[in-house]
Amino acid sequence: MENTFSQKTSLKEFFKFISPPILSMLFLSLYTIMDGIFVSHKVGSDALASINIVLPMVNLLCGIGVMLATGGSALISISLGKNNLKEANNGFSLILLFSLIIGVIFSVLGLVFNEKIFSLLGATEALMNYCKNYGIIILLCAPFYILKMIFEYFTRVDGAFNFSLLASLLGGLIDLILNYVFIYHLNFGIKGAALSTLIGSAFSTILCSLYFISKKSTLKYVKPSLDLRLLKDTIYNGSSEMVTQLSVAITTLLFNYTALKYAGESGVAAITIILFIQFVMTSVYLGHIAGISPIISFNYGAKNQKKIKEYNLYSKVFVMISSLIIFIICSVFSPIIVKIFISKTNIVYNITLKGLKIFAFSFLATGLNIYTSGLFTALSNGKISALLSFSRTFIFCIIGFWVLPSLFKLNGLWLVVPFAEFSSLFVSLFFLKRYKRVYLY
Repeated sequence: MENTFSQKTSLKEFFKFISPPILSMLFLSLYTIMDGIFVSHKVGSDALASINIVLPMVNLLCGIGVMLATGGSALISISLGKNNLKEANNGFSLILLFSLIIGVIFSVLGLVFNEKIFSLLGATEALMNYCKNYGIIILLCAPFYILKMIFEYFTRVDGAFNFSLLASLLGGLIDLILNYVFIYHLNFGIKGAALSTLIGSAFSTILCSLYFISKKSTLKYVKPSLDLRLLKDTIYNGSSEMVTQLSVAITTLLFNYTALKYAGESGVAAITIILFIQFVMTSVYLGHIAGISPIISFNYGAKNQKKIKEYNLYSKVFVMISSLIIFIICSVFSPIIVKIFISKTNIVYNITLKGLKIFAFSFLATGLNIYTSGLFTALSNGKISALLSFSRTFIFCIIGFWVLPSLFKLNGLWLVVPFAEFSSLFVSLFFLKRYKRVYLY
């Protein structure tokens, strides 16, 4: 473990650590948007819009998973950096058990109140049946959604970056193949998209769980002793990621309501496509921080400031270059990207194309904002990380929703995220400068 995370840094070593999680997140996002592509072309734009209606519920699930995964993995990495394996194993096992309980509770409550939940999320009469057909199966998937993230993060903490990538790729590939079979050959409709997600997530979860009973793993399952302080610190330290997903859920809800107001169900379908595209593009930044966080946490626990400085420098350069590339791709190739989801003859196409060209400016700032928040999480400063995430994904978005659509109608809707990202960029730069002397990055 020590040789893996504290060895001499080079560009090759940097990409060795970040490539597997970036590829994992990219493939995960691509497999996820295949739901939208298949549903849009085979079932219709109303079915596509219903996926976005259910999306805030998925965001909440992801928020719980990412909160426990990032908050817990940072703490366990610090324990490993201090060579305290007993403490690391107990924390690892306790977080897994706690996550399973939360996932089951989420499923049960969601299934009991599903129709009320979908109505609250904005399902119209035309969309309700689609929402129920898709959302009920996604609710069954809740424990696997959460545990999949936990296992994939902890396999990376254990140094098994390639295995984590393999588990994610295989699960996603199963999801993709079954998606096509269920929708195109068995005519399951939107149910097929949800069912393939359930099976793919379950496969990745089970595969990753087997790693920790192998001889290769450092972390092992133990009978955990209750440590409320560890759970509290895990939730607190990962709260920024939870705040991010909760905020995304709320802003998605506002996107849906605003799109319905100015463009009806076609507007919701358009924002669904744009949010799918955003998910793919930001997966690069999310994969990067997922790969770099355990290394920074380990070296922080080992008090190796030199390594933290090196990885921070490489990270900032990577984020700046990738941000520019992603912006250019979304600006120049926007007609091709949108056409993947919807035919040119569909009214949704022109709405989406115009929106994406405006929305694309947000990618110039998103990368550094995500990295800064993730950096403070890795350094076990959940307070600053949560503040950054909350400002970026909620406060500035709410201000944008309050002002921009009233001024620019539907165009104002596409400006909300660019406004939020660039406003947050100033906050990120402020905290990076303020805490540089504290963490010596």
